Amino acid sequence: MNQSLNQRIVYLDVLRGFALCGILFVNMPSFLGDRPNALMGEMDQSIRLIFDLFIQTKFYTLFSVLFGAGFYLFINRLRQRGLPMTIFARRLGILLIIGLLHLLVWQGDILHTYALTGFILLLFAKTKPVTKLLFAIAFQIYAILLYLLIFFGARQFGDAPVVELDKTLQSFVASRDLLGFLSHHATVQLPEALMNSGVIWPEILSLFLIGAYLMERFSAAPPTNRFLWWTLGISLLLTLPSFAGIMQAHADVPDGSINLFYVWLSGRTLAITYACAVALLVRTGHMQWFAGLGRMALTNYLMHTLVFTVFVFFSGQHGTTPLWQGLLLVFLLLISQGIASNRYLQSHPQGPMEKLWRKGTYGKKNR
Repeated sequence: MNQSLNQRIVYLDVLRGFALCGILFVNMPSFLGDRPNALMGEMDQSIRLIFDLFIQTKFYTLFSVLFGAGFYLFINRLRQRGLPMTIFARRLGILLIIGLLHLLVWQGDILHTYALTGFILLLFAKTKPVTKLLFAIAFQIYAILLYLLIFFGARQFGDAPVVELDKTLQSFVASRDLLGFLSHHATVQLPEALMNSGVIWPEILSLFLIGAYLMERFSAAPPTNRFLWWTLGISLLLTLPSFAGIMQAHADVPDGSINLFYVWLSGRTLAITYACAVALLVRTGHMQWFAGLGRMALTNYLMHTLVFTVFVFFSGQHGTTPLWQGLLLVFLLLISQGIASNRYLQSHPQGPMEKLWRKGTYGKKNR
């Protein structure tokens, strides 16, 4: 592997690890049980504001773009080895199974959405970069129009909270009814998640295509530091109006549709800021610690759900644990995972779930 390509893969691992950390912050309130802002204490309301400004929607954007970049690298590898595209389809099928099983425990799973959208992404395996970019723009316009519809609907007919406390799950957790908990996810949460994927797949596909386009575009000549600094500055400036909108929304209806719109919009631009900042830091030899987290992203992502599900059932609380307490567990978990991942990879080429995923993808043949 040439040095330039190796540096780009290290960057992808670091950015994936960094994004994984953000994903856990995003998912933590859902793990503990989403609740309306009105039911939160003052400290939790402040935490929610910080999340909306700097975390919410920013990291699934990064993760989706990284999936697209990984798609480009994987397809290129198949071509170089003369292997069929069906291997990637098999890889997606395994990811879909993992995602559906994950949905039986937590309704916020994204793996099934990635897998289902990935099958559509396969249609773009042989397209030119400009084709990928044009379709990405078209699907991103769809997402913009969808969120604008939500935004103007709230402005026209009045804003209202879109977050509700799930009292059914709360009762299952309080009584430690694991079978009821799993049954509710299988019969209620899973179908809802699949319906949601049917709505958001164009947006996810657009981010996949952007990732594939950028990986192909910068394969020959990586972006210069000057380009990264300019992009970082411009994207940060473009985020400021969204920040103002979020601040105003939190003064009115903190968990309403208008806030949802501005949070989503800030995710488009601030994710670019984060990606450029990480690239600049990696080039100066920093953030290497995150690479271990990134190389074991699937294992660590699923471990998040396991740890928080055990915590929730152990405490018997769902929708009542303060966010600040959840933050303590997030920091403890991420530090533990970072140390464990980097140590594990010193003697293993990949994480446990990554190994299983690879074995299912290629079968018994060593690729």
